[in-house]
Amino acid sequence: MASVVKVKGIPFKFSDCTLVIPPLSLGAMEQLQERLTGMSDVVSDPGNISTVIDTLHAALGRNYPDMTREEIANLVDLENMQEAMTCAMDVSGLKRKALEAGQGDEPGEHSAGRNSTRTSRTGPAGRSRTSVKS
Repeated sequence: MASVVKVKGIPFKFSDCTLVIPPLSLGAMEQLQERLTGMSDVVSDPGNISTVIDTLHAALGRNYPDMTREEIANLVDLENMQEAMTCAMDVSGLKRKALEAGQGDEPGEHSAGRNSTRTSRTGPAGRSRTSVKS
């Protein structure tokens, strides 16, 4: 898929192509906010699947405006959907900046045996926050 990338993002290797997934625009975030915050932990939940496809369609549409929702739905599978969503939700650009600096794994590729520790702490007002350390 030859296209000029307009918005910086994270190169993501799907099964048959690599696409640059930029973060969601504020307009798309506003439209999807309720659905994103209402996502359950059940991967097979039809609402979750629809939200993932719509989120990635909105994000990828910034660089690939001719891609249809159906094309994106066929690229995403159970193995790559979580990491693809992480790329689309890279609001701060930290993941992209780490990749540009030569750190971190290439999204869409899995590194076996990499040590990571996930810690969960309770922040102000009982809110939980999660950090990942490598």
